[in-house]
Amino acid sequence: MLPWKTIIQFQKETDTPVYLQIANSVIQEMRKGRVGPGIKLPGTRQMAEILEVHRKTIVRAYEELDAQGWIEMHPSKGTFTSKELPETNARRLTNNQKRNSFPTATGYNVKVNYAVRTPVPPLRHINGFHDGPDMRLIPSDELGRAYKSVLSRHTYLKFMSYVETAGVEKFRMVLSDYLNSSRGLQTTFENILVTRGSQMALYLLSLVLFSKGDTIVVGDTNYYYADHTFLMAGMKLARVKVDEYGIDVDAIEKICRRKKIKALFITSHHHYPTTVTLSAARRIKLLSLAEKYGFIIIEDDYDYDFHYLSSPLLPLVSADTKGMVVYIGTLSKTVAPAIRTGYIVAPQNLITELARVRQLVDCQGDPIMELALIEMFEEGHIKRHMKKAVLAYHKRRDLLCGLLKNSLSDVVDFKIPDGGLAIWAKFHKSVPLPPLSEKLRPQGLILSNGLIHNTSSISMNATRMGFGWMNEEEAEQAVDLLVKTIHSK
Repeated sequence: MLPWKTIIQFQKETDTPVYLQIANSVIQEMRKGRVGPGIKLPGTRQMAEILEVHRKTIVRAYEELDAQGWIEMHPSKGTFTSKELPETNARRLTNNQKRNSFPTATGYNVKVNYAVRTPVPPLRHINGFHDGPDMRLIPSDELGRAYKSVLSRHTYLKFMSYVETAGVEKFRMVLSDYLNSSRGLQTTFENILVTRGSQMALYLLSLVLFSKGDTIVVGDTNYYYADHTFLMAGMKLARVKVDEYGIDVDAIEKICRRKKIKALFITSHHHYPTTVTLSAARRIKLLSLAEKYGFIIIEDDYDYDFHYLSSPLLPLVSADTKGMVVYIGTLSKTVAPAIRTGYIVAPQNLITELARVRQLVDCQGDPIMELALIEMFEEGHIKRHMKKAVLAYHKRRDLLCGLLKNSLSDVVDFKIPDGGLAIWAKFHKSVPLPPLSEKLRPQGLILSNGLIHNTSSISMNATRMGFGWMNEEEAEQAVDLLVKTIHSK
């Protein structure tokens, strides 16, 4: 008999189950040839005594090896290592040409889309005025437990296969209840399509609702990736100024009188990038114009959950009675950007058509994450997280605004935002943003150069300065470095 106690190595105090360690140890020895083919293994009881583990552990180890094809279990005869290893080496294709590395470029022409910026590293490992939530505040332990809980339930095995294209029905029910209670909606699960983030929602809407040559009204300035999603669909952008009360609705009415517009894209709660909130009076008139002229309102409410006033304005969709508003949102800001869970809220006929087209992009979402989020909602983790996060971000907003006002009021102009995770900062022309951004990066500080927000030939020399990402100490260090760099010669 082989010295199994020496051959099989495992540790009881690790995260990997002992039965898997035993199975993996046998596999490694078979690969090395130390344990050959057709060798009879000790019975489960005998092997358990040799390795000083429970017999059930050996049973599971043998079942794992059998499932992978490394052993053969014959009733009344015993358990043997397989005569042939369950792994094959692929045969290399040859065309008599030497190949030392993968091709550096295609052998055919690839059309370069210069209209869309090349993806850049997020540089989130460097401190700075990043736009988005602080990952240190997310309920990661609760999310991990919820995810593990879902995977451990046999009743949820069916969700490891294909599910409804629109999303897990129970998750859409929970999400519907959440939106109804927090945003004043009156939806059912049939009014919701779950997407991989709000950007996918915009892309699907551009495929379903629009044709080449359609005109869509957007802000000047506007969310860069929304603009380019519409442009990729062949649409024409009609830009309208945004002031302290939001997008200029009177200007929209003038456009409607001159020509047919298909849609309007708006971030009503906190306009992106300027953070201003669309006033109640303009919201009412905008809905009236949509009904009168028949254009679609795409309302992107990307950060509704982050507001610091006691009574935030409800979204446009909450007052829509004619089905003119398509509402999109995301949990990527609420929980974490890596959780690509967005949604579209609309009348059922549009949801059905969006699901039809969604199959061409991605046949379904992430059902396991959706089930985990159900537990997070039902157990109150999301609500508790939001309460703590809003308090923390409120303090961080006040801190950063105070630091900027005290130290850089001569070169940085901004309005304290009512919500969100960033301020819209306009820099004096004597402090051009691109060179400043380049000077700060080697010193360990990230500040957007603002070029992505320019929608015309005129540079606004303005950018979004995130306050959510940094704690108090980091914010103070960041502003101190910003001040020194601006005032240095």
